Amino acid sequence: MNTQKKTGYPSIDKPWLKYYTQSDIQNKEPACTLYQNIYSNNSKYLKDTAISYYGNKITYAQLFNNVDACAKSLVKYGIKEGDCVTLCTAAVPEAIYLMIACSKIGAIANFINPLFTTEQMVQRINDTKSKILFVMDEMLSYIVDAVPRIGINKTVVMPVTESMPELAKLVVCAGQKNWNKKRTDHKGFYSWKSFIKYGNDYNGETERSYEKNRGCIMVYSSGTTGASKGILLTNDGINATIAHYDNENFNYERGDTFYAVIPIWFSTGNVLDILMPLRMGMTVIPELQFEKERIIDGIKKYKPTMTLNPTSIWMALAQSKKGKKIDLKAMKYPITGGEAVTPQEEKIITDFLRKSGCNAPLIKGYGMCELGSTVTSTSPEHNKMRSSGYPIKGVTVAAFDTETNEELPYGQRGEIRVNSPARMKEYYKNPVETKKYFYEDQNHCIWGCTGDIGYVDEDGYLFVEGRASDSFYSEDGKRIYLFDIEHIVLEDEAVAQCKAVAVQINGKFKPILHVVLKKNGVTDTRTVIPRIHKKLSEQLSENAIPVAYKLRQALPVHPNGKRNVEALKAEDSGFVDSRGNAWKVR
Repeated sequence: MNTQKKTGYPSIDKPWLKYYTQSDIQNKEPACTLYQNIYSNNSKYLKDTAISYYGNKITYAQLFNNVDACAKSLVKYGIKEGDCVTLCTAAVPEAIYLMIACSKIGAIANFINPLFTTEQMVQRINDTKSKILFVMDEMLSYIVDAVPRIGINKTVVMPVTESMPELAKLVVCAGQKNWNKKRTDHKGFYSWKSFIKYGNDYNGETERSYEKNRGCIMVYSSGTTGASKGILLTNDGINATIAHYDNENFNYERGDTFYAVIPIWFSTGNVLDILMPLRMGMTVIPELQFEKERIIDGIKKYKPTMTLNPTSIWMALAQSKKGKKIDLKAMKYPITGGEAVTPQEEKIITDFLRKSGCNAPLIKGYGMCELGSTVTSTSPEHNKMRSSGYPIKGVTVAAFDTETNEELPYGQRGEIRVNSPARMKEYYKNPVETKKYFYEDQNHCIWGCTGDIGYVDEDGYLFVEGRASDSFYSEDGKRIYLFDIEHIVLEDEAVAQCKAVAVQINGKFKPILHVVLKKNGVTDTRTVIPRIHKKLSEQLSENAIPVAYKLRQALPVHPNGKRNVEALKAEDSGFVDSRGNAWKVR
């Protein structure tokens, strides 16, 4: 319990400590590899189920045996400490074995985003000087054009059916395409079975001893604002994130199930969705396709104890016909992250959970790949509407003035900066960008500069307003934050979602607004648009008021579930002015 007198600054007061017991605060992350952390906590429970894959129950004994087999083959092939092992795959069990095996041998599991362009793949893989590439067979089409241009002479193809039970294999194979067989049936491509067999006779040492701050897993930034960057996470950082959940307030049991939905090539997808539940002795149910209907069906089918989904997925489930008859009595932790949750959305989802038999509230969180995954989270006991929760164990969050680098008091918004033991080691081989991301204050505290705007209140809750880049400069030189427009619009009872974007009109940036109305609500443009415009005019400066509006059925999203802002900026039809009359953007 933190009882000291408040100074007015979050990083000093740390008001969030009141949500933790003294033993939780004192319980630090272990000094060991990720592999050792997972193994030591499960070595006495080897018969428990680690992974449930299309009905195949893979025990912890089988998990560790497969990790050992992967480690032997990798070491025999010549993979050394610090080498990158590249993977282009969804969360098939073989990818999980490889990820943990890399920690065991001191290598780096390098997860390439399959949605990268061929050029991005070539550049990123060649940067790592990987000797070996693992690709899931159904992703061959994404990467096969890059293979001739990368310095890898061994590509191992992992069948999506490898760990499935026989009946599931028959069903999947019946509808499976013959993925690029002609293009991969030549030297340089190997089967998963041949890879595992290669290390069968290896009798040397595979496990590397623990070394502080050694890289373990690499994921990548999106590349939407420049070249994608490799985000190198360490054993220590991942263990620090996991340590947060090893506390008295996290109500889990062995045998609980975690429906792993977030793609494995994101830190949340591997750290929070897979590695954390495995370390805790839970059962991971990996989802291979990040598709709304598939995830809704999965929640209905598996009835998981825990799952993490973007808000848009929870909203789709709450408003779908399938959601009306779903049974969520087993759900302990319905978690959302990756995008803001409005009070209206939180109420809709919470009401849906309650009607479906779930007694747990929606858990909200905020995080970033560079910071290892989770930064803040609510809990079943502690929550505030519109907040993204309070810092997880060991983490400090504060808002800073970017011009002076001074920390701001409670309630004042600035750039959100995070001091976390889970932070990345570096942007891989990119010291310039690494230096830009981190800020070291006069007390030698290292802060990750998130690029998000928000504030911390006196109770330690973080409120994320939006991206600093989600703004434009008006004609008078003032910076206009587009999320200020959205927050006002979302207070309207008829609005379900909205997104403001800035477009160039006659050489000057102007805001326009896309609006999704609630179902069964007011749809008359001449009623709702003037009302929204009037409210914005009363609260914002003239240059921040949208010049055009568009009512739509839904907001476009990227395959990763996040909103596709570029698609919105490109639209030039279907807009109206403040009175509801047709209006041309360009």
